[in-house]
Amino acid sequence: MIFLTKTSNYFKFVLVLLIFLNCISIFSVALADTNIKIASPSTDLDPDVAKLLWNYTTNAGVRDVAITADGGLVAASTYYTDGLVYLFNDTASESKTSLWNYNATTAAYGVDITPNGNHIAVASDTYNVMYFNDTVTSPKMPEWEFAPTSSYPNDVAISANGDYIVVATDDGTIHLLNSTYSNPKTEMWNYSTGDAVWSASISADGNYIAAASWDDHLYVFEKSSSTPLWNFTEGYDVLTVEISDDGNFLVAGTDNNNTLLFSTSSNVPIWSYNTSGPVYSVAINSNGNYIAAGGNDNTTYFFERSSSIPLWNYTTDAPIGDYESPHCIDISANGEYLAVGSNDHHIYAFERSSGIPLWNYTTGGIIEAVAMSSNGAFITVGGEDQQVYLFFQDLSTVPPAGISFGYWFILFALPALVAVIVIRRKSFKNV
Repeated sequence: MIFLTKTSNYFKFVLVLLIFLNCISIFSVALADTNIKIASPSTDLDPDVAKLLWNYTTNAGVRDVAITADGGLVAASTYYTDGLVYLFNDTASESKTSLWNYNATTAAYGVDITPNGNHIAVASDTYNVMYFNDTVTSPKMPEWEFAPTSSYPNDVAISANGDYIVVATDDGTIHLLNSTYSNPKTEMWNYSTGDAVWSASISADGNYIAAASWDDHLYVFEKSSSTPLWNFTEGYDVLTVEISDDGNFLVAGTDNNNTLLFSTSSNVPIWSYNTSGPVYSVAINSNGNYIAAGGNDNTTYFFERSSSIPLWNYTTDAPIGDYESPHCIDISANGEYLAVGSNDHHIYAFERSSGIPLWNYTTGGIIEAVAMSSNGAFITVGGEDQQVYLFFQDLSTVPPAGISFGYWFILFALPALVAVIVIRRKSFKNV
């Protein structure tokens, strides 16, 4: 009789253990499935989640967009033969008009705006870098212009206080300027790489500058010197780069399909992740805790700094950006929200904890650039359909973050552990 009781209790113990392990296995499979999502495009926006505040028809395709921290101002630039620079406010209007615009005479390839909106930098194909303030005047004129070389500027970035501006050019030169007026305008320094630079970034305080060059190198500088603090190469073009606002971390994407995370203090990657296509666009939040990347394999990847294994990925019907469009992903300052523009004509919005879009919207063409306000509530988009869009998403309606695997493990483990203890105590009593 005692033998039978022991056998029965042993069987119960094994059964509970198997149920526990099976629960973990099922959840693990479910978790893996949620990491890969295929787009289901729709132009229908749930007004309780997000809405299109306005869209504006420009004179040509929109090459770049930028937005202030509170989403109150949007800057945009257009390309082709008669590029314009625009400044908008966030006020919804059926017949939206710009606060001002400026004719750059040729393509305006890059635009950036400070978090408070007081300073705007533009790079145009007339070989000019232009600096504006947000004051509404007519006709609008730049505070100053600078013609660095006879090469096209491809990208521009401005520090948070508006003091420093970095410009990347097609001949591979990186220029650093301050915003102080001088006539003629002079630069602080320049550095020549061996090939075109299509992406440049600057920390919020302007102390660190990074440039991604087609000469196969990633360059990092301190603002005090034109000699690189360090450089890095894998022997393939570096296509895109972004520095965290605090200047401590940066992420880069390469032509050999890698996403690379660095500390600005070292040229040894913290980690790298290999995708199945060149990485065109990257983003990193203000303290470098969260990273996103996307490119030619049509997929967006979302990471925590602590691991090269993506928290999730999401596949659309076309690439995220291209070799000349490195601004198709943006992330909120706290890393909670992500905006992605795809060549499938869609803008997608995500919450950090899930690879399922909160919403998506169909535009009229390939998306060239996206930008997100600091808290993630406002998203602006521009692309080949000659439209600038401003969306508002109600963050109060965003569903709470899902329970992490660690917490699910505890939920399964505690009942199983209690059951095991009860069974074994009964077993000892029967001995």
